[in-house]
Amino acid sequence: MISPQKQPAPGYHSALACTIIAAIFCVAVCIILVVGYIERSANNPLESEQYAALKQQLFAKPADSGETNAIPSEEEIAAAQKRRQALKEEIRALDLRLRQEYFRQRSFAHMGGLLLLVGVVVLLTSARIVARLRPWIPMPEPSATPHDPEPQVQRAARWSIGLLGVLLVVSILVIAALLPAVRATIEDGVQLAAKTPESSNAQTTAKTETVTTKPENAPAAKADELKIDLSTYPTAEEIKKNWPRFRGPGGLGISAYENLPTTWDAVSGKSIVWKTPVPLPGHNSPVVWGDRVFLTGADKSRREIYAFDAKNGKIVWTYHAKGTPAGNAKPPEVHKDTGFAAPSIATDGRRLVAWFANGDVVCLDLNSKKLWERSLGIPENSYGHATSPLIHKNLVLLKFDQASAGDGKSKAMALDSSTGKTVWEKPRKVPNSWSTPIVINHGGREQFITTADPWVIAYSPTDGTELWRVECLSGDHGISPVFAAGMVQIGNEYCEWAAIKPDGKGDVTKTHIAWTAEDGLPDTVSPLANDEFLILMTAFGVITCYDIKTGKMLWEEDLEKEITSSPSFVGKNVYIFSKTKDGKCWVVEPTREACKRVSEASLGESCVTSPAFQDGRFYIRGQKNLFCIGNK
Repeated sequence: MISPQKQPAPGYHSALACTIIAAIFCVAVCIILVVGYIERSANNPLESEQYAALKQQLFAKPADSGETNAIPSEEEIAAAQKRRQALKEEIRALDLRLRQEYFRQRSFAHMGGLLLLVGVVVLLTSARIVARLRPWIPMPEPSATPHDPEPQVQRAARWSIGLLGVLLVVSILVIAALLPAVRATIEDGVQLAAKTPESSNAQTTAKTETVTTKPENAPAAKADELKIDLSTYPTAEEIKKNWPRFRGPGGLGISAYENLPTTWDAVSGKSIVWKTPVPLPGHNSPVVWGDRVFLTGADKSRREIYAFDAKNGKIVWTYHAKGTPAGNAKPPEVHKDTGFAAPSIATDGRRLVAWFANGDVVCLDLNSKKLWERSLGIPENSYGHATSPLIHKNLVLLKFDQASAGDGKSKAMALDSSTGKTVWEKPRKVPNSWSTPIVINHGGREQFITTADPWVIAYSPTDGTELWRVECLSGDHGISPVFAAGMVQIGNEYCEWAAIKPDGKGDVTKTHIAWTAEDGLPDTVSPLANDEFLILMTAFGVITCYDIKTGKMLWEEDLEKEITSSPSFVGKNVYIFSKTKDGKCWVVEPTREACKRVSEASLGESCVTSPAFQDGRFYIRGQKNLFCIGNK
């Protein structure tokens, strides 16, 4: 007997229409996202040919533009300066437009992903409703069996198949997550097995030790071993004599020594005590403690920490950071100007902390023994992670800004320097940033100063309590703050420069900005300040000097070279390194009337890092080599 076909339940047609529309919507969004991804890959705004051409034109020598060697007249000089200034304004406007386009594309992709997720949820929900409300198909009446177990068996089979599918998907995801770590382990084994006696002898000659090829607790060679007491912390005098973090004590870029050369030349070897190739690339600056100089290097698949002998430049040991499973899950997205090893090391003379672009934080003692390692997650950063860590007493202080302000992923945190465990953590409603924080002591109150669009926020380094905040920043922010003359100095090219009095509480935007400025604002280079001057520098090589107490602009000087390395004070002189291929360097003396050019020098290769100063010598990382410059 055939039962009559039932009519569709109320709402069936609406659910079916909703299912069809949701399916079409999901397909359309997928197509748009794929097309957008292809366009972004082919036309990355941050790699604009027009921008590169304008920069090349700006820094081109006169001979490159067909000019003669005749001495130009004053009118020609004025016209050339006018053209150069117009070109700078054009580059700055184009740079701003390209950055806005880059973030617009990222926002579009983010919104598209959310729309696709909503569409899939609607599609699955409406499809489920359609399946429940669909009309019956005529079929024979069931036999008068008291109990038919077949539907239960089918139901159990469907659940089993569904559960099996879920297990398969989870297994694939787990395997995909663990695959990089397994591959790294296999590669390490292959490299170790492939070592020949010749390569081992070469490493012995260079005094290089790879920690991962021996047990962690194995003692280092006695000739290289340092006596370390991990239960103590350095005194203020120890910190002042060494160079423990990015830009030295306090993050100020000020040398405690003045007996340093003002001229050097890498080609002739003048004042070059030694230079040593760095095995892997990196844009981090050297850190020095005692007779050790520390750097990191990394590429897409490797991360390494190096200890150099400060006396002769030989590599004492190399630590290969295998990484955490989370850090190895996928390579982080980085810009070529940032790379995979931009953060500088921090040390307290007992331990050192390295932070890589994949979010892994590694802590070693100064003999290369690993103390702890943990992953903070792969940073969501449009250019790649570049913020450096710092060690304050028993804490490792980190500013981990990422994604957008609305994503709620940015935070400031402190780790126990002995264990790596989180001591405190505070969320930050700010987007990704690249500045490195500082710790100051004002009126007996220690403050952890952080900066990112739009806030300057001071925390207590001990427990993370917010002390005060000022809203004064805008746009991409990679300028690290400095503290001088009792004020925090910060700003960038997208906002006014601000001198902030750090004795407030709460939001002190309207009450604690001592003065502001708007000329010569930097886009990449961090400021330099002492009790008299504030030195700002653009990537185009224009130096602007302010009276730090009043904010009055004193003078401008154009070096006419591309500069991304932050300047440093050595006594009354300022040391500046350029990004040019020949590594052009300057030593200048700022006065209240003008910029006095003391000398010019050459590093022989491009430089984007900042120097580390010691007694009679300083250390600077070029594109390929680590240099020691001083009196031989």
